[in-house]
Amino acid sequence: MTTLDAILLGAIQGLTEFLPVSSSGHLVLAGALLGYEASEDPGLLAFEVLLHLGSLLAIVIVFRRDVLKLVYPRLDWHGIALLFVASLPAAIAGITIKVLLPHSAEAWVEQQVLSSPWVAACGLLLTAAVLWVAEIKREAVITFDSARGPAFWTALWVGLAQMVAILPGVSRSGSTIATALSVKWVRPEAVKLSFLMGLIAIGGAGLIKSRDIKGLAEADPLPVLAGFVTSLVFSIVGLTAIRFIVAKSKLRWFSAYCALAGVAALTWLALSR
Repeated sequence: MTTLDAILLGAIQGLTEFLPVSSSGHLVLAGALLGYEASEDPGLLAFEVLLHLGSLLAIVIVFRRDVLKLVYPRLDWHGIALLFVASLPAAIAGITIKVLLPHSAEAWVEQQVLSSPWVAACGLLLTAAVLWVAEIKREAVITFDSARGPAFWTALWVGLAQMVAILPGVSRSGSTIATALSVKWVRPEAVKLSFLMGLIAIGGAGLIKSRDIKGLAEADPLPVLAGFVTSLVFSIVGLTAIRFIVAKSKLRWFSAYCALAGVAALTWLALSR
């Protein structure tokens, strides 16, 4: 991998992790376009983990006040419980695939589903539909502080959306924000819920995949560093942008993009067979 390729993949990861267009889908399709098969290359698997760590650090930087509020000056047990419920479905799915399945079954899921350009292209079409529906006008009343009683369990629906977003092409940020809006979360609070959940999801995925980090020993350090820094910088840009986009009710712009990208990807895959 060249430094330029690493910068390109870092920028794709950083922007698409937080803009509602699916980082996994774009990385899978970009890898297919560039001729990389990350599922078969230890160095590229490790590089992908490092790109996600750049995004993880970006969440901590941008949402530092909200992260700090969960633990200081005292533990916010309500907020922690809310994030636990919201993160549970994806955690169960991730642990099942990465830890509990036999190695042969995990490899099949990784190669035939999670690294499939066809699945990524179809996932983009699903993301397009979800984002379009999300902008239907609804009453918005739920916040972190008011999510109590029945409203507390709306976080579980958001968590189920995050679980589905394990599939490439299904945007984690897009599906969780869209679902939160659909169950009447206030827009800024929906964004905050999505990305505090993302802190757990991306961190957990990085922890599960940490066994692949040894593959960095086989990689050239310059592209690796360039990719990490690029991912961090573009992740901060993406986080800042999505807060503005959701506040201004512009998710349908990205619905149109995902629909076009999905159709274009399916066409390219069909013609290149």
